[in-house]
Amino acid sequence: MKKLSFLFALFILLTAFTCEDEPLEGDFQNENSNNNATLVGTWSLIEFNADITSESSFGGIDFVVDFTAEMVEADYELVFAESDYTVSGDYELQVSTTFEGETTSYSDAYTNVNGSGTYSTNGNIMTVDGSFIEFDFEDMPMEVDQGEQMAEFSLSADGQTLTFFQDIVQTENGGGANVTVSTVATSVWQKVE
Repeated sequence: MKKLSFLFALFILLTAFTCEDEPLEGDFQNENSNNNATLVGTWSLIEFNADITSESSFGGIDFVVDFTAEMVEADYELVFAESDYTVSGDYELQVSTTFEGETTSYSDAYTNVNGSGTYSTNGNIMTVDGSFIEFDFEDMPMEVDQGEQMAEFSLSADGQTLTFFQDIVQTENGGGANVTVSTVATSVWQKVE
């Protein structure tokens, strides 16, 4: 029953979590306009981390799963055009999952990753149709393409560092299950050209 509860919690976590790009700390401008011209160009991933907590209740059983992912190394680029983007390259993540006091950790490498999508900005909020970073847990995708996703972003004062930040709580009820997923994720990109 313990393993079944864990697998159910993992399934709920995987289907509720969307992985995007998010921000950090520093001297950032918050006056991003609706003009995407400042974003156009090639950006190299220099940092990514995500902390996810899934609190679930199903059939009278409550459980919590904590999940973390942190970039170990990357040769991964995000290229913005005026209204669309592409991503390509390689990256490696250190992944940890904690369930009922037991933590499982491992490294996972992603090679020859390619993706694309569209984006728009409104102030310092970016709406993305697609995702910048994708990863999986035990061969299950940790990204769900359910339409548009939003993330806060900031540019450094010199326009050379782009940071995305997501801090969201999603709650879903259905089929006798109640699930709350809290996600805090950050990614930092350095302008290449």
